[in-house]
Amino acid sequence: MENQSVWRAKLALACYFALVGGILLGTFIVSFVLIGMYGLRTDYTDLPFPIALISLPVNETIILGVTLLFARYKGASLRELGLKKASVTILTIVSIVAVPLFLLGVGISTVEEMIGPDPTADLVEISIMPRDSLQLVAMIVLSLVLVGPCEELAFRGFVQRGFENSFGKMRGLLVTSILFGLMHGLNTLYAIVPVFVVSLIFGYVWQRTGGNTTASALMHGIYDSIALATAYFLTV
Repeated sequence: MENQSVWRAKLALACYFALVGGILLGTFIVSFVLIGMYGLRTDYTDLPFPIALISLPVNETIILGVTLLFARYKGASLRELGLKKASVTILTIVSIVAVPLFLLGVGISTVEEMIGPDPTADLVEISIMPRDSLQLVAMIVLSLVLVGPCEELAFRGFVQRGFENSFGKMRGLLVTSILFGLMHGLNTLYAIVPVFVVSLIFGYVWQRTGGNTTASALMHGIYDSIALATAYFLTV
C-alpha cells in the first residue's frame, strides 16, 4: 500500500496553479490596500516605500498557506517537506555559494539587456527598490524570514518532490525550475531565464542535501538579500 504522504506530478502541478492563483489574488489584495490608503488617482511610482514591502508579506503568506493545505491533504509533515536541521557546514557552504550564484544571475540578465532592454525594468525597480536604509533592512529581513522559507517549502518541499516522484530527480528538477521561472515572469518576462537557472541550483542543492529545505531556503534568502543590497547601493 502506498504511503499516504507520497504525492506525484498531478498534485504537484495542481499546487503550482494554486500558488499562481494565490499570488494573483495577493496582487488584487495589495491593490485594494493601496487604493484604500492613497485613492484611485495616486501615482504608485511616487510612493515613499516600495510596493514589495506590502506585497511580499501578503504573497508569501498565501504561498505558505497553499503549501500547508496541500501538505495536510497528503498528510505530510513539515519534516517531510524538508524543514529540518542542517549542519553548520552545509549552511556555511550554501551561504557562500549564494554569492557566485547571484553573479551568474546578473550575468544572464546583462546578456538579456544587451539583446533588448526590458520595457518594464523601471516599474519593477520602483516596485522593489527600498527608499532608505531602514526599508532595505526590512526587505532583507523579509527575504530571509519569509521569501526564502515560504518559496522553498512550496517549490522544493512540495512541488519538486512531487515531480521527482513521477519523473525522477533530473526531470523533476527541470520541470520545477521551468515553472518557478514562469511564475516570476508575472513580474517581468526578463526574469524567467535567470530565475530558471537559479532555480536549477536551488533544486540541486536541495537534492544534494537530502531534501533539506532549510538549506535551500537560506541560500534563496541570501541570494535575494544580496540582490536587494547591491541594487540599493548602486543607486544611492
